[in-house]
Amino acid sequence: MSDFLNMLVDMLPVSSAIQNPSNEFRKVLDKTVGEYIDNQDDIFDELFLTSATGGWLDAFGKDFGVSRKLDEDDDSYRQRIIFEKLEYLTARNLQTIYDILLYAYVPNYNIPNNQLTSDNPYISDKYMSYASEELQNILNKKFVLGDEIVWL
Repeated sequence: MSDFLNMLVDMLPVSSAIQNPSNEFRKVLDKTVGEYIDNQDDIFDELFLTSATGGWLDAFGKDFGVSRKLDEDDDSYRQRIIFEKLEYLTARNLQTIYDILLYAYVPNYNIPNNQLTSDNPYISDKYMSYASEELQNILNKKFVLGDEIVWL
């Protein structure tokens, strides 16, 4: 009998038909999924954010909307994902978590004219920045941005 299946069955209601060891579906689960999981020594560590690595950690990042930076190691990426879960909408969080460069808002800013602005995000409460549509969608779903950021 699979240890994994026993653990899984213990979480089911007592009235579940799978509680019966002679249940045909339980036997199939035991010989397939249960046996497979029992033979995967390292899989349990990958199922938790605090110990996941590589592609498993990337999957957590995708779920939380945090993409891995180029050449970012697992520990740094894990910290960013965890920090992301605790974040608030602040200029610092937008810069460190999402790698967004914030510039002080200039009304009617015109890129070809090379108008000057400041990259000091603390001199203004309205900002300008550039981000991919995907990142803009993530931020708009997570926060109520209103007109605090003008996307270029």
